[in-house]
Amino acid sequence: MRTRSVLAIMFILMPVQGVMAEFTLLRDEAAGTALVSEGDDPVLVYNHGDQLAEGIDANRTRSCYVHPLFGLDGEILTDDFPRDHLHHRGVSMMWPRMRVGDLKVDHWHLDGIRTLNTSLDLQPLADGAQLVADNTWTLDSGVVAATERTSWHIHPAGPIGRIIDVQSIITAGDEPITLQGASLPKGYGGHMIRLAPRTGQIITTDRGEHTRDSDRLPFRWADYSATFQGADAVSGVAMFPHPDHPDYAPSWQLRPYGILSISWPGSSPFVIEPGQTIDLSYRMWIHRGDAEAGDVPEAWSRYVGMPGLDRETPTSGRIDLFEDESVEWALVGTATYDKTEGVLHGHGNEPRNSFLVGPELHDFELETEILAAAGSNSGIQIRSRVTDDGKAVQGYQVEIDTSERAWTGGLYDELRRGWLEPLDGNEAARGAWLPGKWNHMRIISEGTRFRTWVNGVPCFDAHDAMDLGGILAFQVHGGSCDVRWRNTLLTHLGRHAWKPLFDGRTLEGWRPSGGGAWTIEDGILIGRIQADEPRHGHLFSTQTLDDFTVRLEFMSPRGNSGVYFRAEAAGPIGIRGFQAEVDGRSGKTGGLYETAGRQWVVPSPKESDSFEDAYRPGEWNSMTITARGPRIVVHVNGVKTADIVDSVGRREGPLALQLHGNEDMEVRFRSIQLLEAATGTVTANGIAAVNKENGHR
Repeated sequence: MRTRSVLAIMFILMPVQGVMAEFTLLRDEAAGTALVSEGDDPVLVYNHGDQLAEGIDANRTRSCYVHPLFGLDGEILTDDFPRDHLHHRGVSMMWPRMRVGDLKVDHWHLDGIRTLNTSLDLQPLADGAQLVADNTWTLDSGVVAATERTSWHIHPAGPIGRIIDVQSIITAGDEPITLQGASLPKGYGGHMIRLAPRTGQIITTDRGEHTRDSDRLPFRWADYSATFQGADAVSGVAMFPHPDHPDYAPSWQLRPYGILSISWPGSSPFVIEPGQTIDLSYRMWIHRGDAEAGDVPEAWSRYVGMPGLDRETPTSGRIDLFEDESVEWALVGTATYDKTEGVLHGHGNEPRNSFLVGPELHDFELETEILAAAGSNSGIQIRSRVTDDGKAVQGYQVEIDTSERAWTGGLYDELRRGWLEPLDGNEAARGAWLPGKWNHMRIISEGTRFRTWVNGVPCFDAHDAMDLGGILAFQVHGGSCDVRWRNTLLTHLGRHAWKPLFDGRTLEGWRPSGGGAWTIEDGILIGRIQADEPRHGHLFSTQTLDDFTVRLEFMSPRGNSGVYFRAEAAGPIGIRGFQAEVDGRSGKTGGLYETAGRQWVVPSPKESDSFEDAYRPGEWNSMTITARGPRIVVHVNGVKTADIVDSVGRREGPLALQLHGNEDMEVRFRSIQLLEAATGTVTANGIAAVNKENGHR
């Protein structure tokens, strides 16, 4: 016998409709289903109990997903147990390659792990209702590997569409949880919608219509519209990943036969450590008509720009570099470059490298697809410069490497420092390149931060402040080389520049404390202290910084000094917190020492012998310190000396220059500068790069 319980919630709609709305939850415990309706109109069914279609093997039993999802006119938008892929299920979240500790399981195909519901509730909200499901990820042994809370914030239907905001929070249990999509070239796994039978389907994204299968490409949004079975008109559903989604914009799997899927993290593994959580959220826009009639691009813009997110839409200025006739190009070298129907073909067997030089870059996002012949070595120069003799290009290069080394997506400093971010040890990135196929590459550069992806696989995430701007160029390496680029999309995000923190004349903006003395001589800030002075001396900045990048030049004639950051004036030494070491004798200049805390963090006692000391005695040396959230990166003379994620250190505080007590010492500083974003600069996920009074984003 089936038992039913009904929960009804009533509230006043916005005046645009001017009527009362009643959201109800109708549970059928025997069927394991719960129907959410707005008045007489069905919205969705959540399958909290076991579901198995007639004639299907019991190992296909599933639960904890939405099906049907209804359109505004009652049409069914989703499918369950489709004959071509029996494991597909409505609106769901699943990964084919998972690990619980060392145990391999398959969430996608229901092998070794199931999602089971523990509670389901419909809650009233001022602008709709929220369905909340608490679930467990349970192994066949009965062990709960993780907990999941997924909520659907269901907004009242409007004339064109309905918003449903989906949030999934996953918390690992006693063992780490590894999420991983299918192996390349597909990479599927994550949030997915399997569409119902239909005719006249059209897939549209922020990059246009797609008539063929699509894997691994990043989109801000994707829409599937069609005339669904039993319906009289076109309708559709779009997915908008939250702009704080990891690796935004994430990669997707799109299939004309009926799939919209945010395929994150793709073929590379992502580990949720025991007790840690991850938030995977997106918005569904269910609409009448196709993507244009359903106002999909505008609905996405309203989503990312709504209060609380306040994101810009930088892709509104995106250009196709090889289709835009306003872009000017210049050849450096002797290789041949042909540009036909949006494809750039570079080839040659030249004695030296050649480059097709394009526009100036500062902060940007670049996407391109690459087809490189076996044996070819190439690259994309970013923020670079043509050498004075006009024969070469110098600067950052994102590598294209078809050799067995397989470092495509790594970062090389052409004609300068060599490899900055090699991919040795990064097997996921090294395996991302698909020989003989078109490969997708994405590059994001924001201030000092550089990131790359190949076929949706993250390659590196690094900070380097040597160049904030420069040219874009496409390389044909010397020797036999044949490479093509297409669908090359450039989005300018703004720029950063250096602002002086020391004016070279006064101590304005600085406050001395403790022993020793600070003087300014010929524009140079000089600190001195005698060996008979037991107190440490510090010159504190009056500005408090949270996330920042600072660079300076220093000379250390004698004694021990350092550059404190996110510091606190406290304790017997007069300061507490991290300092980047300045000491020509220690061999640890650029290391990280925590005063009144953990002491040496970089190098740790076990790493002292392998620390790379880039200090140049008797010369002016450069130091750059970047602190972004828990991540801290230090460079000395362009050499990275520290790069850590510090979960316990302070997140804000002033800078402070140190004079070590009980030493006869002298230290000199000049060109102390803070990185600032120009007005209008945004990140790739639309955050305005505002220079806050007490710090910087």
